[in-house]
Amino acid sequence: MKLSYKKIIVLTSLILIIIIAYLKEVNQTKTEIKDNKATKVAIIFNESGLGDKSFNDLCYDGMLKAQEKLEIEFDYAESKSKNDYVKFAREYAKKNEYDLIISVGGEQKKAVQQVSREFSNQKFTIIDSKLDLPNVSSISTNWAQQTFLHGVIAGLELSKDLDENKSAGVILGKELNHLNEGFIGFEAGVKYINPNINVMKAVVDDFSDPAKAKEIALSMYNKGAVYIQQLAGQSGLGVFLAAKQVNKYAFGVDGNQNSFAPYNIVSTATRYANDIIYKEIEAIKYNSWKSGVHKIGLGENVIDYTREGSIVELDSNTIENVEKIKRNIINNDINIPTTNKELSKWVKNNHYKLSE
Repeated sequence: MKLSYKKIIVLTSLILIIIIAYLKEVNQTKTEIKDNKATKVAIIFNESGLGDKSFNDLCYDGMLKAQEKLEIEFDYAESKSKNDYVKFAREYAKKNEYDLIISVGGEQKKAVQQVSREFSNQKFTIIDSKLDLPNVSSISTNWAQQTFLHGVIAGLELSKDLDENKSAGVILGKELNHLNEGFIGFEAGVKYINPNINVMKAVVDDFSDPAKAKEIALSMYNKGAVYIQQLAGQSGLGVFLAAKQVNKYAFGVDGNQNSFAPYNIVSTATRYANDIIYKEIEAIKYNSWKSGVHKIGLGENVIDYTREGSIVELDSNTIENVEKIKRNIINNDINIPTTNKELSKWVKNNHYKLSE
């Protein structure tokens, strides 16, 4: 039986419609598979490494939370030297399989700056830096706010029985801008209470050398320091050992470190880096991630201080005054300086009237 020309055209059209519908369904299936693909993240820790009971451990906790709650996959690298920062960032970016690469610590700024320009389609997040690039989310917590309240505690306690030989101190892991802001914040807190109290500063120049940090802390205690704020990563554990040895006091930072030496660590300046990490990954997963510089602090509930786990006694007046000052910071009634130049002028114009 011969088919007419019209029937051939109709039949051909039907076949084409079926093929197009099939191809559309296949393509839709592929899109759905792609959309359902697990979000994949890489994180590069700084030289302090995992086990620092502080910043790196908190960031790792954030990764584990994202793995559980958001069902992501992640890989991580622990840097042994500053040369590893570029190496690891480039290795991860070259794989072209990570939705986000996270660099922990402001010391990785140059590496992120370099590699993010080499791989402009790759998204990066860096914590503790101010880096304004189109494919980088740069999160800078307010370090001056974070340490200020500890300075206030030291100032209040030292002012009870002021001895001109008694002082306070801060030990940094390295000379970095954000850590220097932490030093300025602590000194401002001390001098907000009593401008006559001396605040010493020292630098370990290593985030993973507790022995060296202990020596520096012992020297500082011998010079009259009663309270030392550590901002030194894993090296800071040496400060706590020194405090225990000479029965003096220290302050922790980031993750709650009070239980490490409960009779000597007064408080920890907590920073919820785990939540920062989680929110960055959540934003990537749900397409709300934004590049740019983001500065956050007490008002955003990402930093605070905690006495949980500490057995060091503070009287009720000290806590009352600290809480009052904290509220004033959140309400923007106190603007804390972040540089030495600002500090000198600020101390002259700002002095706290103690609650009776």
